[in-house]
Amino acid sequence: MLNNFRLYDLFILTFVQLVVCTVLVLSPARSIDSRFRWTGSRITEVIIGTLGAAAIAAVSVVLTAILWGLPLQELESAAYVLVIFSFVVIVARPDCSIVGKMFYASFGAAGFTFLGYAAVVAANGTRSIAETLTASLLILLDLGAFLVWNSNINYTSDAMCRTRRSRPLPQADPTYQPFVSIHIPAYNEPPELLIETIKAVEQIDYPNFEIVVMDNNTKDEAIWRPVEEYCRDRERITFVHVAPWPGYKAGACNLALRQYTDPRAEIIGMIDADDIVKPYYLKETIGYFSDESLGFVQTFEGNRDYEGSAYYTACVDSYQGFYLSVMSSRNERDTVPFVGTMGLFRRSALEEVGGWNEWCISEDTEASLRVLKQGWSGLYIPRCFGRGIVPPTFAGLNTQRHRWCFGAMQILRLHWRSLMPWDRSPDNHLTASQRRDYIMASLGWFRDLMMLAFALLLLVVTGLLVSGSGFALMPLGGGTVSLVPMSLIVIATVCMMWTLRHWTTISWRRAFKGLVISLSASWITALACIQGLTHREGVFLRTSKTGSTVRPFRTALRLTRVETLLAVTLYTAAGLLLAMTHPPYLLIFIIFLQASVYACAPVAALWNMRARRVPAEEYQRRHAEKQQKQARRPRPSIASVGFAGALLLAVVTGALIAVFAAPRKLVPSPAATIGPVKGVTRSPSPTATTASANAQQVAADTVVPSSRQ
Repeated sequence: MLNNFRLYDLFILTFVQLVVCTVLVLSPARSIDSRFRWTGSRITEVIIGTLGAAAIAAVSVVLTAILWGLPLQELESAAYVLVIFSFVVIVARPDCSIVGKMFYASFGAAGFTFLGYAAVVAANGTRSIAETLTASLLILLDLGAFLVWNSNINYTSDAMCRTRRSRPLPQADPTYQPFVSIHIPAYNEPPELLIETIKAVEQIDYPNFEIVVMDNNTKDEAIWRPVEEYCRDRERITFVHVAPWPGYKAGACNLALRQYTDPRAEIIGMIDADDIVKPYYLKETIGYFSDESLGFVQTFEGNRDYEGSAYYTACVDSYQGFYLSVMSSRNERDTVPFVGTMGLFRRSALEEVGGWNEWCISEDTEASLRVLKQGWSGLYIPRCFGRGIVPPTFAGLNTQRHRWCFGAMQILRLHWRSLMPWDRSPDNHLTASQRRDYIMASLGWFRDLMMLAFALLLLVVTGLLVSGSGFALMPLGGGTVSLVPMSLIVIATVCMMWTLRHWTTISWRRAFKGLVISLSASWITALACIQGLTHREGVFLRTSKTGSTVRPFRTALRLTRVETLLAVTLYTAAGLLLAMTHPPYLLIFIIFLQASVYACAPVAALWNMRARRVPAEEYQRRHAEKQQKQARRPRPSIASVGFAGALLLAVVTGALIAVFAAPRKLVPSPAATIGPVKGVTRSPSPTATTASANAQQVAADTVVPSSRQ
């Protein structure tokens, strides 16, 4: 068998098997475990799974022999390696369906095989030190990209294919009703928006709670004075205006925690200035804190006032993938992060770790990591108890993404030692899963930085080809070497879109629009990665809740000038390659896709400009008309239209890549000290009374189950 084994055969076979497993995981076959009696017996699942792995490998061998004309004897040797690798994954992931295990195994095998084959191609094809160094750099870049995308696939396969829970279902004690202090930090927020939020919080049906509104560093009295007037002499509410005050949002929250929170408060709730909270929020969540090991609870943060606008709907869809796949998956391993709003912290846990970190602009997630490090537990509840507004401008969207990414880089710089598997400090109680998920959450932001590096390398390859240079930029010069990395990215993207459709039942068109919004932040995220690694201090950039209409077209082009330049340059490179005597079609296709990623930014910016010119009333009218048309439209006779579309997309993607790749040799591819408070304006806080009750819409706000039962 070893005499017949060739790495090239394994390389091609892993790609074919990955396409086959992708078709299976996007079909009803992914839930085959729930239809047979072997579910529940792990030994039986391992046996059946291994037999399934052998069957899939056999099908892949036949397809590879037909498409590439490789000898069956050599492919059989490679198939044994894939079956052994699949067996290891099947044993290591007992919580997923057999198809989910096979899909995850095929994705991992394709990635590892590509790296090994690329290293062999580079070793045999480089002829100088410069070529060797360049090839080594590219392989390291490919390794980083594979780790990031593999983590993404882990979340999506977990969300689609989980068959059993990794942690027991949490139990809430409805009789447990400790005193809660709800903090609403605000900076330069429109007064009518903030007052609307306060009114909603006042209506919470819970006997023991207070509201602390912290307005920090807002200079214009016309903004914060109306809020102070509203809060004056109102039950439960303490309004504090402080200026100047260090530490941004974290500094204001620390001040509220240490000086303005009722001593009776056991739970601290965080709510953004634009969130409209449901009256039953506390009744449905506080009971989980009866578990004395629970340090914090995070719920699903929804959005409002976007119906009828395609742009703002796409923005909402781009957020939902995080809650539907990442948060649900991480909840099973007790690795959920706190995201800063619509969540609750146990006060003793927060004070034990020293409060909010005023150095980190993602103080929410950083605090949850320190709490988990102390041995507390976190819980994600996949239900929506409050809805905020979408950033009205494209600039606001970019500011939000930049802040999240920069904060992730700060967390990585601050805690990377604690996240390493060899750190066994007595004060570090992080589990292996918590270390892995938190470090991958930070490293995941490097995806766009690696995408930028890859785009620049594509331009270099184009220049070498057009000029006729003999410099071997390995492993991009390895013919079909670009096959696997391209398929990994395409398949991971399709699976993310499918997961979103699977849980929300939105259309492929709507899922694609959400993808455009996600990709539009590629450059700003790459820039935030660089700044987060090179700058010690970050600036908290507030996400504007209002939109400007001053010269919107010019503003849209100015905001996306870098992305537009990258897109135009890459499209030009594709055109130059297409004009060659023997065009490298696979490379042209890759460059075209990369250019389209950056083109999403100007498209989204101009789309936002058009959306903001349409009044909110028009949004509502269009939304109502659309619902009426859908109600009158006859339903399709075939129930599996969605599956058929996904199957067709997966098959066409694999077929196109195979057709272009097989027959040719192509070039591919610390918190501030609290002293005397100066400049503080505080409204009185009378004795608390019970707010009005209204909890009849609990079921309507259920988002999704955290796992597939």
